[in-house]
Amino acid sequence: MKKKVFTGFSGGIDSAVSAYLLKKKYNVTAVMFINTTNQECNKISEKDAKTVAEYIGIPFKIINIQKEFKNMVIDPFLKSYKNGKTPNPCVLCNTQFKFGYFADWCFKNGADLIATGHYCKSKDGKLYKGKDRKKDQSYFLNGISEGILRKTIFPIGHMTKKKVRNIAKKIGLPNSSKRDSQEICFIDTSLNEYLNKNINSEKGDIVDIDTNKIVGQHNGIHSVTLGQRKGVLIGGVDEPYFVAKKEITTNKIFVAKGKYNKHLWKDTFVLEDFNFINKKNIGITKGLTATVRYRAKEIKCRPDWSSNTILLNKKVWTPSIGQSLVLYKKDECIGGGIIKYIRQ
Repeated sequence: MKKKVFTGFSGGIDSAVSAYLLKKKYNVTAVMFINTTNQECNKISEKDAKTVAEYIGIPFKIINIQKEFKNMVIDPFLKSYKNGKTPNPCVLCNTQFKFGYFADWCFKNGADLIATGHYCKSKDGKLYKGKDRKKDQSYFLNGISEGILRKTIFPIGHMTKKKVRNIAKKIGLPNSSKRDSQEICFIDTSLNEYLNKNINSEKGDIVDIDTNKIVGQHNGIHSVTLGQRKGVLIGGVDEPYFVAKKEITTNKIFVAKGKYNKHLWKDTFVLEDFNFINKKNIGITKGLTATVRYRAKEIKCRPDWSSNTILLNKKVWTPSIGQSLVLYKKDECIGGGIIKYIRQ
């Protein structure tokens, strides 16, 4: 008897091809969760997903979890920004929702295994980068547990995006020419507009971090990101200013003059909530690389697990508190944690 696999289904190419490949070996059910309040967008996504599921010939379930998603992802996302941090919503979504709530729901409703269209691979309870390094999504899955990972299938992790698109065209999928989504799934406007709408901001001082002199005024601290140059309106300077620090308690933005200013480059990070995906890697210290952003270059590092501190061999440009620092040992994603503090 074939095992039952519930696969996350959005109506996009990656989830559709994943379901098609799974059907050859498993009893597959496509599951789509409605997590936004944009009714027009929901109707379009639901119609697309249902059409593709029918074409593949698999059952299609749709579940409305707007309330749960708001509690698990949206509220923490906004709270983090309110506290002056820069969270990664995709890491939060995968950790708390896709491989938390979604996985639990699937197993409670009869699934033996779950599947997603992520570009990554797993083996023996360990997570690895996907074959297509430009699409690799292991960074976002740093919070997954070994237990869930052993019950998860990534059907397209060993493929390139080009091959996935070719399969979609070859079998005539209705969505074979659909573009990839590049935006945060629960935001239907720009990030700045979304933050300004949901977080009350006041004007405040822009301060030169080296001289401590006020050099301008900002219109809202929450929508400004570290390293930002555009929108930092300070005139009459010989070198451009970049945002180096945000101070929520005083509503001040500190800027540093010149891209190579020491205040913009960091190499020592204290982490919180670090997750070792596989228990065999707990306490590992050798042969590791780290990255503080999705698709950023990995840098050799030295961890001190007694203080949850990661020291990079090379400084990186404007990392932010709230971002995820993820560790690798060659192709294996060891796990990751949230940057709690950055040492100068």
